[in-house]
Amino acid sequence: MRKLLLGKSRGSVESFVTIIPQVFVFLIMFQLVFVQFNLMKQIHLSQAELTQAAILGEGSGYVSYPLVGGGSVLLLEVRSNTQKFIDFNSLASKKVISIAVDEDEHN
Repeated sequence: MRKLLLGKSRGSVESFVTIIPQVFVFLIMFQLVFVQFNLMKQIHLSQAELTQAAILGEGSGYVSYPLVGGGSVLLLEVRSNTQKFIDFNSLASKKVISIAVDEDEHN
């Protein structure tokens, strides 16, 4: 009886064939989460940098567009390439645009 139970729990080719697509889908979903997390992190850091430049009046890399009533609109564009978790011999490129309003026209 013991040999019969151990023999049935070994698995087969069919179970292996069903596991491979599941692992592949899991890795692709993990890749998407990883890239999305990096993009969201870059968005928050870029927006924080531009907001600090608008408040303190210092910083570089942004473009300032004057407003009619005074002040200006600040735009910061950051382009970068990110390594993928699962590398398919290509980089994931991302473009982040941040915007802030600077109400002080003397900055």
